[in-house]
Amino acid sequence: MMPLAGLLNWAPFQLDALGLVTLFGAREMNMSVGNLTRSWITDWLPIFGSYAVANNEIAQPEPGFVLYNVTDQVMATDVSIWFTRWLMSYPLTYTATTITLGSNTRPMSSIRKICSIMVGGLICGVLLMFAILTADWWGVANVIALGLTVLVRQQMVGSLRSSVDKGFQDARNNPGDDVKIFLTLPNGTAVTMRGPRQVVVNCVLTNPRPSNPTYYFILRTVGWGAFGAHAISLGMTALFNQILCVVTLLVCTYLTATHVGDERGAIGKKLWLEVDMGDTKWSRAPVYARLNMSNIEEDCMVRWSIMPQRTNTWWWNRYRKDYLAAKQKAPEGV
Repeated sequence: MMPLAGLLNWAPFQLDALGLVTLFGAREMNMSVGNLTRSWITDWLPIFGSYAVANNEIAQPEPGFVLYNVTDQVMATDVSIWFTRWLMSYPLTYTATTITLGSNTRPMSSIRKICSIMVGGLICGVLLMFAILTADWWGVANVIALGLTVLVRQQMVGSLRSSVDKGFQDARNNPGDDVKIFLTLPNGTAVTMRGPRQVVVNCVLTNPRPSNPTYYFILRTVGWGAFGAHAISLGMTALFNQILCVVTLLVCTYLTATHVGDERGAIGKKLWLEVDMGDTKWSRAPVYARLNMSNIEEDCMVRWSIMPQRTNTWWWNRYRKDYLAAKQKAPEGV
């Protein structure tokens, strides 16, 4: 007789665990997992919304982003899937944030990677232990399915990260000159960016593609199977283990959605995003001045309706006097 076997028949009420699995966390996990950052705490945690990974929602375009390459006078709306999610999950200022694309000189250490696996293993181990102690074999099946969804998630995200690494590595052979970028988000937030031209093209404007599409498709298939097994077995599990599993998933999903332990600037092993939050009080005018644009570049911004028309002399006189002149007098790097 198992030590806690009496809990197998404990059921003072019913819990719609299946509904919780299908309703909670999908949008948040789409953002948090799809931004391709690493976390030494949450990477291997079981989470709600795992079907968003199996359904490949983490690799679907997000509409409403517009990138303006001021230097090359190019406008693009096909911003990379990971970068749109990274922008939406980062606490940006409304206009003042500047992002510099560079090389990652601080990859996550092996110790942190091992810690991440150990944390996830410990969580699943506790769930498995209680399922065995209560002689709840549906509970055992549920934990095994959960572990499989985590493994599939890591493999799929790892494949996308490797694609970003390859794009960055290809760009290092001929990075090109640094370009000035102005980017707007669907909520009206704007950020400025600087980085080598080819890094922008390969990493920010090109969606990551798995190097082995067949393997990626198999992972998705296994992910759907694991999610289905998790949903069914959780609904059949004893109430005690249902509650324990749901509470665990809620906590893990919250930690993942709030980016606990994330290395926010590291994408894959090679790309690093250096973020300068700027002054939260800034309007767009000092942001434009910070780009230090030529007349041709300013004319391009006017054509895109980002800056006012030249006939708005009041705005342009104020811009040159109060912002552009102050920028030119400021010390280098300010």
